[in-house]
Amino acid sequence: MLMTYTSPELLPPASRSVEPFDVRIGSRPLKPDGESSDDIQSIFELQFSRSCELLHFIARRILSCAHEAEEAVKNCRATASRNPPRFSSEGAFRSWLVRILIDEATLLLRTKQSNSTASSRQVPEHLPEAH
Repeated sequence: MLMTYTSPELLPPASRSVEPFDVRIGSRPLKPDGESSDDIQSIFELQFSRSCELLHFIARRILSCAHEAEEAVKNCRATASRNPPRFSSEGAFRSWLVRILIDEATLLLRTKQSNSTASSRQVPEHLPEAH
């Protein structure tokens, strides 16, 4: 059943904070102009940590393995941190991260499938003798 929410009171608790995303370091808000690389990295880490639970959930659903899901999230973090963008909202950042995560999880699935296919094609060198 598809539900549409029209009132903020009806939204699930995790979805209620839809207010504009304003990150502050110290007492000053960060603006796109004049951000240092340390400020950008701090913002990235804060936004990524807020998205980690969602990323782990999606990765576990795609990969069906907690260990591989953790690897996909780590790969996502590494890929995203190479060139962190400046989004005006946390939702846009989170969507960007989810897209990267899906790509990383898909890559892991393909690697796993190609490894299993390659190993099933190998013929053992020595077959046990039948007695």
